[in-house]
Amino acid sequence: MFENITLEQYPLWYAGFCLLLGALFALLLYFRDRTFKEASDAQRRWLLPIALFRMLTVSAIAFLLLKPLIKSRFLEVVKPLVIVAHDNSESVGAAFAKSDSSAYMGALRNVVDQFGEDYEVHTHNFGTQLSDGLTMDFKQKSTNIASALEEISDTYNGQNVGAIILATDGIYNQGSSPLYSKATLDVPLYAVALGDTTTKKDLILDKVLHNRIAYLNDQFTIRVDMHARNCAGASTKLTVTKDGAQVFGKTLSFTKADEIITEDVILDAKSPGMSQYTIRVSEVNGEVSTKNNRQDIYVEVLDNRRKVLILGANPHPDLSAIKSAIETNDNYETVVSTPDRLKNNVKDFDLAILHGLPSSKGGDGIIQQLKDNGTPLWFILAESTNIAAFNKAQRILKVEGTKAGSQNQVKAKGKSGFNLFTISDQLLPELQELPPLVAPFGKFQSSPTAQVLLKQRIGSVDTEYPLLSMEQSTGDKVAVLAAEGLWRWRIYDYKKDRTNERFGELINKVVQYLSVKNDKRKFRVNMPKTLFNENEPISFDAELYNDSYELINDPDVSLTIYDVNEKAYPYTFNRSGNAYNLDAGFFPVGKYRYAAKTVYNGQEYTANGSFSIRAVQLESLQTTANHQLLYSLTERFGGAVIYPDSLASLNRVVGKLPATQYSTYKTRSMMNIRWIFLGLALLLAIEWFIRKFLGGY
Repeated sequence: MFENITLEQYPLWYAGFCLLLGALFALLLYFRDRTFKEASDAQRRWLLPIALFRMLTVSAIAFLLLKPLIKSRFLEVVKPLVIVAHDNSESVGAAFAKSDSSAYMGALRNVVDQFGEDYEVHTHNFGTQLSDGLTMDFKQKSTNIASALEEISDTYNGQNVGAIILATDGIYNQGSSPLYSKATLDVPLYAVALGDTTTKKDLILDKVLHNRIAYLNDQFTIRVDMHARNCAGASTKLTVTKDGAQVFGKTLSFTKADEIITEDVILDAKSPGMSQYTIRVSEVNGEVSTKNNRQDIYVEVLDNRRKVLILGANPHPDLSAIKSAIETNDNYETVVSTPDRLKNNVKDFDLAILHGLPSSKGGDGIIQQLKDNGTPLWFILAESTNIAAFNKAQRILKVEGTKAGSQNQVKAKGKSGFNLFTISDQLLPELQELPPLVAPFGKFQSSPTAQVLLKQRIGSVDTEYPLLSMEQSTGDKVAVLAAEGLWRWRIYDYKKDRTNERFGELINKVVQYLSVKNDKRKFRVNMPKTLFNENEPISFDAELYNDSYELINDPDVSLTIYDVNEKAYPYTFNRSGNAYNLDAGFFPVGKYRYAAKTVYNGQEYTANGSFSIRAVQLESLQTTANHQLLYSLTERFGGAVIYPDSLASLNRVVGKLPATQYSTYKTRSMMNIRWIFLGLALLLAIEWFIRKFLGGY
């Protein structure tokens, strides 16, 4: 530590004035004053020391009034950091599977100890993510080298890092190429090249592409990409099994040393629910690894295609136009009929579109059945509509003053304030360009609870008459289109843009709103998804509503997870805000179901569901080490590539790393130093005592 004294506002030579002031004060006090004239010679010998004391005291006080500062300099020598990052992924473990890894592990720990004698060593594992420590269990399911380098760069940015030691096989299967990582540490990187670069005989299920969702009774395709290395002249059998039963099999032969074969497997979705499919290729003689010969996939077969009944009083081109628009969405299935020819049970439908009904020919009975079943209804007024019966069949719109055979040509005009669903910004202006529809002549009046999407424009006059309106005030959704002629819109749309996108968007938005059922359950348990990777934690959210449908979380909520052997894993939800959440942790690969339960006001509420855990097989898809990547990395950062059998020489390869010397400064005011004031007080006390002794006071 080094210290020096400075003045805050004045040059240091002002201290000379302080000494001069003290000397002058002492001279006037002891040599010009006659107080000590009668002192003996022995007493007068004390005058010079006490004058010196007074001089020092006055000079010090004057100097302190100049606000002097003491500036201290501290030197700190910081050892350089050595970062050791070890690849703890399954691919590295597979490379050691047929050899003794204990020698390598011991050598790496010796390297850490050697560097620790002279430097500060920080150790990390990496795979899916970077972690502290040097664990070598090789359980990481993926490798992201770029992310590890970037995290090291962010963590140690600005610190005295001398070298990075990266022990890996160069295989990465997540993230970008390490050569293009955003790591900015300007320090040498030394790569320990693990694994084997020799290309061995191996048959790999490289990619299995499929849709996660299929619909009941549909067909779906699984695309299988196989990579055969050094397998020329060999053959294998590709099989697909569903829940243990084989559903596909085919023998394949390889003619090239390095060959990729793609096979499309078309299967039928015969039963709803989550199904596990195992894709497997049989082992080739002499194959280095069979872990990559199998992949498990999960396909959820949905039985929730919504059925839409398009019921017309008479055959009409509108029916075909509506059907074509709805069936562009695979989630919907339509049935077009007239009341007298309908053979389906009305309970089978999620939505009924009633064109020209109720009419003078009937239809009231079917409409009543649909209403009793709670089926959402979309009325479309047509020439055949019995207006009086229509007014009784719904509450959303009343039409009065009609005359038989009297009609109006009406165009669409958008109305602000509609919020039941959203439509694209371009649609409403474009709807106003469409040809006019045909509406009955009369006075139209919406109910106060109705929301109007389109108004009628008659000629050049924008009216308040609703053209398309809907509501859900009573719990049952209802919509009314007060005109017919939708087929004209569809033809015009195609003629203008060669597509039916605008027409299809309007129809499907209305159909989707009407057909989606409201969730009236008071107890709900949700998961972010139903298919998880084995390295992903399982989480749940739960909601409980009282009779006023307000969120509450007063009672406890329990949840039990069951595996295929009915082994139970019980949990209790945590309260979060007004709801509940649960982090159940990690589960092995397989299928699971869960049952949640709570009791509120004496009534028990339950919720059930299922989920699946699939294996992560990224580490088995690439078995050949990529040492060329390591050479490229060391070329980018500086450093060198060494092999495990040369680890003992790594300390010599790295060389002497320079320490860093940091200087820090601390400034403090002399006015705050107590011993200075104690010293001045002591000088004054000694001076007073001597003066008293000499008879000066």
